[in-house]
Amino acid sequence: MSRRTGCGIMPGAVGNAMAGSKRLWSLSLLASGCVWLGLAYVVWSTDPDLVANRATFLMLLFVGLLTLLSPLAHYLHFRFTSAKSYRSDAKRSLREGGLAAVFFTLCAWLRMGEALNWINALLLLSALALVEAFILLKSS
Repeated sequence: MSRRTGCGIMPGAVGNAMAGSKRLWSLSLLASGCVWLGLAYVVWSTDPDLVANRATFLMLLFVGLLTLLSPLAHYLHFRFTSAKSYRSDAKRSLREGGLAAVFFTLCAWLRMGEALNWINALLLLSALALVEAFILLKSS
C-alpha cells in the first residue's frame, strides 16, 4: 500500500511523524543557510595560510554539512522505507548526516595538507561505514 493518497496527504502515523519533524528540519535548513553564508565569508575574506582561519573553515564546513545532510538522510529514510517499517528517528538521521559530514570534512582537511588520495578516501569511507554497521548491529 502506498504512503501517499490521491490528494498527497500521508495517512496514519507516518504522516503525523513526518509533520512533527518538519519544524526541526526546517530550522536545520535555515541554520544551514546561515552557516554556508559564514563559510562563504571565511573563504572570500580571510587569509587561508593562518591556522585559525583553516580551523574556522573546517568547523563551519562540518556544521554546514551536518545541517544540510541530516534532513536529506531523514527524507531518504522516509522515501525508501515501507510505510510499516518507517520510524521518524531524528537521532539516526543526525548520526548518518554527521558521519557523512565527518567524511567530507576530513577529506577537506587531508586535501589542505595535500595528503588526500583515492586510497585514503576509500579507507576513511570504509572506516565510517564500519562504524555505522556496528552501531546498527548493536541497536538491533
